[in-house]
Amino acid sequence: MERRFEFYPPRRAGLLFQAVILAGLGFVIAVGLRQAAQAQFSPTFGLYILLVFLAVVLLLVFAYLAFALFRSIYLLEQDGLHLHWGLRVEVIPMDVILGMRMLPENSPRPKLRLPGAVLGLSQSTEAGKIEYLAARSRKLVLVRTSRRSYAISPADPEAFLSAYRQVAEFGSLYPIPAESVYPSSLLANIWTDRLGRSLALAGLALSLLLAVGVSLVIPFRAEVTLGFDALGAPRDPVPAVRLMLLPVLNGIAWGFDFILGLYLYRRAGRRWLSLLLWSGGLVTGLVFLVSILITL
Repeated sequence: MERRFEFYPPRRAGLLFQAVILAGLGFVIAVGLRQAAQAQFSPTFGLYILLVFLAVVLLLVFAYLAFALFRSIYLLEQDGLHLHWGLRVEVIPMDVILGMRMLPENSPRPKLRLPGAVLGLSQSTEAGKIEYLAARSRKLVLVRTSRRSYAISPADPEAFLSAYRQVAEFGSLYPIPAESVYPSSLLANIWTDRLGRSLALAGLALSLLLAVGVSLVIPFRAEVTLGFDALGAPRDPVPAVRLMLLPVLNGIAWGFDFILGLYLYRRAGRRWLSLLLWSGGLVTGLVFLVSILITL
């Protein structure tokens, strides 16, 4: 019977930290959009939109870090080791592993060191290049291979090393094929998909077109009317700079659609959902375009 062990990194502290950061960024985005919607002058509007843009970028980064930590697993079996961290997957055949031991505390750490996310590469004189796929900076296990080393953070490192000694004693009869998957590989796969590439690029092009078009219109319009009241009458005019909210909202919607589509695209059976999302993003852009044309 093949021996198989599943280990997970400590998650509670990292997920709590990331949840607090995500909640704070969500609050900043909501306040920034509200203040931008009430701005009377272009400089003030631009500052709030810049704040929203930076907050959205950070929110996407921390959302991915939370997703990666939540889905992380170290799977040790008789024929090899599987390291899963978000969209990063490394499959190491057992006959390639040179050994495992605790990583010395004085070993160099990567630049990205946050609660729940110790990720990146570092160079060690003893172990060479080390890739970190860990949730903490201490009590790490070093996995040495002929190509590079990996630093991981099972919640119980002693149990992990004990499990490795057990599977190593039995040896590997059918070594699993080596595999290295990076997030950039997913983008490369989408680029080779003509329909997926066309939908994603069309949504992005439409978002840029909306931003450029509104930027050209605003200098020639002092005020615009956004929407209608309950009786169907146009609302009171507002400064034309607020029209820029429409391409901004469309850009945010396209970004979330694209990221979610990337996640779904990983599996061939779900790629139609990615195409549906990106098609929906394109339709959303067209709706914003019609909204802008109606206000002019």
